[in-house]
Amino acid sequence: MAQLSDAKLGIVRRLIEQAPDSAVRNLLRTLAADGPHDASLTRVQQLLEAETADRNARNAVLAPIAPLCGPPGPISALSFPARTLGLIWKALKQEAPERVVTARYCADNRRIGDTAPEVFDHLCARTAAGLRRAGGAFEAAAVAADEGAGRAVLAGCLDIAPLARYGLEQMPEWLGRMNGEKAAKLRLTYRDVCAVSDDAGPRFFEILTAHLKEPWLILRVIAGVMDHPHETYVSGSELGGFGDRVLADVDRRLAEIAAFRPTSGRQAAHAVAQTVHLATVEIAEIEQSFQLTADGVWGRQVGKQKRQLAETIEALLQTADRAVAGALPVQTVRIGPRTAKGVPRLTHDPELDQVERAATLLTFMQDVRSSAAAGGFAWARAKVLEALEHRLDSYVEDVLAEIHADDGVDHDRARIFLEIAAELCGLARDEQAAQIVRRRAAAA
Repeated sequence: MAQLSDAKLGIVRRLIEQAPDSAVRNLLRTLAADGPHDASLTRVQQLLEAETADRNARNAVLAPIAPLCGPPGPISALSFPARTLGLIWKALKQEAPERVVTARYCADNRRIGDTAPEVFDHLCARTAAGLRRAGGAFEAAAVAADEGAGRAVLAGCLDIAPLARYGLEQMPEWLGRMNGEKAAKLRLTYRDVCAVSDDAGPRFFEILTAHLKEPWLILRVIAGVMDHPHETYVSGSELGGFGDRVLADVDRRLAEIAAFRPTSGRQAAHAVAQTVHLATVEIAEIEQSFQLTADGVWGRQVGKQKRQLAETIEALLQTADRAVAGALPVQTVRIGPRTAKGVPRLTHDPELDQVERAATLLTFMQDVRSSAAAGGFAWARAKVLEALEHRLDSYVEDVLAEIHADDGVDHDRARIFLEIAAELCGLARDEQAAQIVRRRAAAA
């Protein structure tokens, strides 16, 4: 690779500065794994290393608001454009370069579990003041913030940065089993937050929510603050929006489940089964966090959602037996004046679209097993599975009987159908059941 000129290196530097954190990390990881490099790539790697270190310091200093700068999560109400974070950091470098250098050193040498250095909170306070001023180094960041929830809201989030850092450190404790000591710490922290400003309480929970991989767990913390409140109290409070948004997210997931079709394919079946799981988890979280009543605003909605979830899945499951019958067709033959019997139809090749339809439904049925009890469709699933297992077992026995009878049946086609049956047995039960069918087919 030719030597990069200073002009080209400047272009590369600007591109790196504009790239998302994940892209910078991946580029650096790739170059580090493939080294050593020529002079040009080495300079690019050095740029990436410097940018990564700088962003690590930025993300440590601005940790409370970092996840707010990007697309909002399903439970979040606050967000700001992703570039806001970089613009704040750029302004801090101009306004407080020595403090930024100190923060970088602290971030590089900080150990897990260490309390955040005072300089981190100082820089957050300085940013809050800068965002409230008209013009100046922070104006570009303020303009960006206005494209989201607004500069005043972002400044308000930074006002409680020290308390938010403490709250984030305590989150593993607050999300676990709550006892008197944990509840006391949580309520004291929330009291201190609310003392900062009238609207600081909801912002505190918005910050905590943005850091959670499972954002609906914030309901557990809210319930800890309010001592497992009745839904009427919490839904009418300033924190009621969090419960409303969790319920809205459940509705969104129910719509995704309702849109699933047997023709959607196996990957879609895996995905929608995960959606079923998350819907049941969210419903359980709101039921466990608050005291719901059947005629309450949340209790009534939760009851409706549970019924809709169970009815939607039961309707899907009831199509599975027909789908398997389409993949493994039988024909009726008379064995007496008043007696008829269904026997495998081995005169035509399998219809692959029917096979895939059956496999998709069985994949879904298997994947929702862990959600069946919580979702209220365990009995329906068990009944459908019982009928399917009987159908599959009977089909396998009948095909093997046809092969053994050797009455003009196409053995190759019969074994193809047995392989389909084996695959469906594996999806309905487990791989061991599939292997048993395959061994019996090979021995026939």
